[in-house]
Amino acid sequence: MKVCMLVTNPVSNDPRVRREATTLVKAGYQVVVIGVQVKESSPEEWLDGYRVVRVPLPGSLRRHVIPHFLVWLKSAAPRLYTVLRDRYRSVNPRKPVEAPLASPPLPERSTLRSDLLNLIHVLRINLKMAGEAIKQHADVYHAHDLDTLLAGYIAKIRTRKKLVYDFHELYTEQFKDGVKTGAWRFYYSSLERALVKTTDLRLTVCESLGDWVTQRYGTDGVITVRNVPVYQPPPPGPADHGREPVILYQLIESVQYLKRGRIVFRGFGELEDHLRALVQEQGLEDRVSFAPPVPMPELVKTAAEADIGVIPYIPFCLNNRFCLPNKLFEYLMAGLAVVGSDLPELRKVILGHSVGGVFDPEDSQDIARALNDLIEDEKRLARIKRNALHAVRAVYNWQAESVKLLKAYESLVAVSAPR
Repeated sequence: MKVCMLVTNPVSNDPRVRREATTLVKAGYQVVVIGVQVKESSPEEWLDGYRVVRVPLPGSLRRHVIPHFLVWLKSAAPRLYTVLRDRYRSVNPRKPVEAPLASPPLPERSTLRSDLLNLIHVLRINLKMAGEAIKQHADVYHAHDLDTLLAGYIAKIRTRKKLVYDFHELYTEQFKDGVKTGAWRFYYSSLERALVKTTDLRLTVCESLGDWVTQRYGTDGVITVRNVPVYQPPPPGPADHGREPVILYQLIESVQYLKRGRIVFRGFGELEDHLRALVQEQGLEDRVSFAPPVPMPELVKTAAEADIGVIPYIPFCLNNRFCLPNKLFEYLMAGLAVVGSDLPELRKVILGHSVGGVFDPEDSQDIARALNDLIEDEKRLARIKRNALHAVRAVYNWQAESVKLLKAYESLVAVSAPR
């Protein structure tokens, strides 16, 4: 039985895709994952027993399609060409054109033009992926997120095979109001509404997301397969008792309200310069430090150097309100206590398993209050850290969670088998 997965990234650093693919391979499935090729990635490779095929990104519309159109227009209607050229130059001064990306950086507020170009870009990626997927002659096509669902649907129709829709987020609900145009929202919500019922199996990362899709589109049930790490024995944690507690990933504004503790930022990329400047401006160099990013397999090991992990999601959109990030389970696997935003899925895990506390993410004093509650009672903090390790051993590990994935596939394959 062959499975073909689709995802609009290079695959290498996508933990969910890689865990699912590896699990299916170990269960006896043949798996190929189709991703996109970027500069640092090869067109094809093998990872953990499955084949990765990367399609090249389509060329820029401005560089390929538009020039040919302008050549034709200049010869067919020279006066119209001149008028359009002069009008364009008057409102669009020359500037360098950036190479297209699978997931281009998002502006604070999109324009209709930028959203239309993005939609066309993703559509062209889907057509390329669909062509490659059809060549794989798979028995099951597994589309990760809404931006590959069209490719999966085309492959399903052309091959008459099964289609899995695995949505990691609410794609249409991931931005603040006003960031994306009505055209963008209409396209993706219409696409999801039209195609979600054509899928043969639906998977997601938490119950809230599954309930939302079920209620919005009137689908059958969605199976929850959480983004949890493969269980590994807890790495050695901090051994020096009585030292300042180490808090991983925190908001600077809260530091002034902390009674004890040292803050560590890890791998903040483009934001790091801004954060360093803010730390210096507020005179917090002795309480805030920066650590380099680490490869995906080392996340749990390096997190174990801290005592408390923070999940400060602000619910500016529905997708954030229902968040259940990988980072939460990495913290638990590392034996950290966790404080997080008081949101439905985070509250369910953090308070349900007594592994930390919750706070109002838009109130720096309340964030500090949640941290101080743990820091001031060393015995309680130690007990909560033990609870974290118990929770991942008993519930939040991929060995347990992957059973749901395999059962879902078994039911799908059973329906597909000829009688």
